Amino acid sequence: MKIFSGKPQMLKEVNFSMIERLVFEKGPLSKPELAKRTGLSLPTISKLVDDLERNARLSPIGRSGKGAGRKAMLYETNRNSGCLLACYYQDGSFLCRLADMLNNTLYEQRFPLDSGSFKRAINSTYYAIDTLMGKAPAKVKIIGIGLPGVIRPDGSLLGIPQIPVWEGFNLKRILSARYKAAIYVENGVNLSALGYFFTHLWGKQDNLVYLYIGNGIGSGIILNKQLHRGSGNFSGEICFMAESRGMTGQNYAAAGGYMENLMGKLVDYSTGEFKEKNNSVHRNELAAILGTIIVNHVALINPGVIVLAGKIFDKSLIKAISRRMVYHLPEGIMPRLAYDSSTTTGLEGLILSCRGDITTGVHLVQSTGLAQQPEKLAV
Repeated sequence: MKIFSGKPQMLKEVNFSMIERLVFEKGPLSKPELAKRTGLSLPTISKLVDDLERNARLSPIGRSGKGAGRKAMLYETNRNSGCLLACYYQDGSFLCRLADMLNNTLYEQRFPLDSGSFKRAINSTYYAIDTLMGKAPAKVKIIGIGLPGVIRPDGSLLGIPQIPVWEGFNLKRILSARYKAAIYVENGVNLSALGYFFTHLWGKQDNLVYLYIGNGIGSGIILNKQLHRGSGNFSGEICFMAESRGMTGQNYAAAGGYMENLMGKLVDYSTGEFKEKNNSVHRNELAAILGTIIVNHVALINPGVIVLAGKIFDKSLIKAISRRMVYHLPEGIMPRLAYDSSTTTGLEGLILSCRGDITTGVHLVQSTGLAQQPEKLAV
């Protein structure tokens, strides 16, 4: 946890963010409950909450029914204080959603992404964003973009064959110059991992791997409730996994990775489907490759759950993978294999990440002591 000391206004703004985040995650909450959870004094909390209410960032919703005597007023996030705008790339188009500050969907539409040239791709992105902004009943506070490929720490895109005209391009920078809103850009499989973890596993598991095989391959990794990106945001790029047969000196890095080339013989990356559904030899080969990928994830990370996503997966393929895994993992180490059939998991993860990105989550040392970090997935 980062600890800051500095000018009073900076401390106040960070405390605003801490309170807003707590109310969003755990609310509705009263002032005494906020004081208890943060470690700040009740008078300090009372003044901060009153300021947030005056600025329409929190709303009173009635008094608590708990306890004897005068009931405390409860506060929740003001759903009308702003909007979130999310565009998640999927099968050649953006699935876009406009949501209020409580993550309620206000509008949703799919927009094609024209990747014929750099200019056409960026203009079709502008069109999608502008259309949703025109339907926003309140100020859009953040625009989130979910994309295939690596989002480097500096914001540039790496390894994005589905939109090759954006290779090396810094989308965040150009969107920031056009729109008066925070910009959040993240890898699509990472967002799917976050979305699945929040909606299915929060409070049940601390670690998971989300494995996607379809229009390319990749994995999103949650370790100790946090998204793991790696030092260069390259974590989960399983297309670059290798095995001894691939250590021949051939430049697989320039060809998109050894594992992606190996899988490309079996999976049609344009449709995301298995190339030869009735070919049992190729199906067994696919099960063996996927079993190898999963076993290696277990050996390195030991997740409790591995989520499989993509059109190629069915019950028989998942069973075939499991049968191979038992020969490589000790008893009691086998993770639970789950299948995600939803087409909106990544978009849900993007909306949740955007909402979390609005508040800083930075806490301060006050005269009353150290404010406590609320339990939450770091994004």
